[in-house]
Amino acid sequence: MSTLHIVAIIWGISVTAFVGLMVYRGTLTQHETDQLFLSESALPDAQDENEDIIRRVNFIQPYCAGAGAIASLMTIIVFSIWVAQLVAQSRS
Repeated sequence: MSTLHIVAIIWGISVTAFVGLMVYRGTLTQHETDQLFLSESALPDAQDENEDIIRRVNFIQPYCAGAGAIASLMTIIVFSIWVAQLVAQSRS
């Protein structure tokens, strides 16, 4: 296996993890309650649910940022190795 194949596999794993985290965060924020409740008895339950969702989103936010940074770095590395191999092939 060449270096490009190994780095491409690592890139695929990092991008998959990043996309998975972003989808999970999106489903969490989709369920966030931004509604007007007419009954006062429903308000505390809705606020608790909303605070729980916000806590979860804040918990995974650093992981989303880290996975995005790793995926971006791996993209640059894969592209660089690919260009380096093309240049080496064209010179030989």
